[in-house]
Order: sequence, then structure tokens, then C-alpha cells
Amino acid sequence: MKSRFRRHTPYYITLLATIFFIAIYFYLRRFNPSEASEIVITILAIVAGVAFWLEYHHNSKVNEAQFVMELNDQFITDANMSAVEHELEKFYAKVKAGNDTEDDRRHLRTLYDINSEKRQHLVNYLVHLEGVAALVNNGVLRLSTITDLMAYRYFIAVNNPVVQELELIPYKDFYKGIIKVFKDWKVDKMPMEKYRLDKVLKAKV
Repeated sequence: MKSRFRRHTPYYITLLATIFFIAIYFYLRRFNPSEASEIVITILAIVAGVAFWLEYHHNSKVNEAQFVMELNDQFITDANMSAVEHELEKFYAKVKAGNDTEDDRRHLRTLYDINSEKRQHLVNYLVHLEGVAALVNNGVLRLSTITDLMAYRYFIAVNNPVVQELELIPYKDFYKGIIKVFKDWKVDKMPMEKYRLDKVLKAKV
């Protein structure tokens, strides 16, 4: 019931505003009819503008939410991207516990070696993130909208030292969106902050 009310809120606001302005019109009409007519024309123009803005804003938020869910579905339904996420998550768990080792890095290097078919799975994962970053950088999506679903997947990849070593550093010219969005993506506890991408890039300059 509450969600239905929120969905129709723009229409309720417009209806109440229209009733209010009509009441003002009839009140003024009793004292100065000509002035009342001018006022009501202006008011109706304002109401129409407000109604259009509310409708546009409401539809924009709904479309954005639907698009974010589609992005999430792409991760969930693609077994290869899910597998990459799982490997990155296992490495992050080691880092978070403070016991990541060179063997853990070697495992990822072997798994995503340039001669392994799974390397393309990693590239696809990053390209997907690059697409999302491009939408954010061009104002199509807001970071605040995608943070809950995408931030974790983003940071466990871009802050992973092996992913940086294999892809993000040597091919940084092809991941400009990912790199650009990093400085704007604020999270309370950044995953893999120990190996944060911006500091690694700065050290490589």
C-alpha cells in the first residue's frame, strides 16, 4: 500500500495544487475578475510545468532503477562473470583477514594468464565495469543509485593487485572510465583499500 502511494505521489501533489489554485481563483474573482483571470492563467502554466517536471523526474528514477536491476541480472546470469567475482572475492577475504600471500597472487596470475581462456572472462568482467563507469561519467547513471549493487564488484576488481598487474596498468588507456570514476566513488569502507587503484597508478607515473 505504501509503495503504491509513493508511486502515485506526483499525481496527488499536482491534484492538490490544482484544487488549491482553483480555490484561490474563485476567491479573487469575487473582488477583481480581470486580475483573477490573469492570475489563473499564470498559475495554470506553473501547475503544468510542475506536473511535467514531477512526471519526468518520477519516470527518470523508475527507468534508472530498472536499468540498475538489469545490470545486476547480467552479473547473476553470466556464469563466467560470477566465477571471476568469486575468485576476486576469495582473494579479498584473504586480504581482509591479513593473510594474503604470494601464493594467492600466483594462483590468480595462473588462472588469468594471457594464454588461459579464463583471461577473457576477466576482461569481460572489467569491460562490463567500464560500461557502467562510462554511463556514470556521462551522467546517465548516478553513483548513489548503483553503489549498493555495483561498488563491491567494482572495488574487489580494480583494487586487486593482480588485476592491476595483468590488465588495468598495462592497458590503462582502455579502462579510462574505470579509472576516472574511482575518485568520485565514495564508500564508507573501501574493499581492498590496501591496494587502491589511484595510489598504484600514481606510483607508476
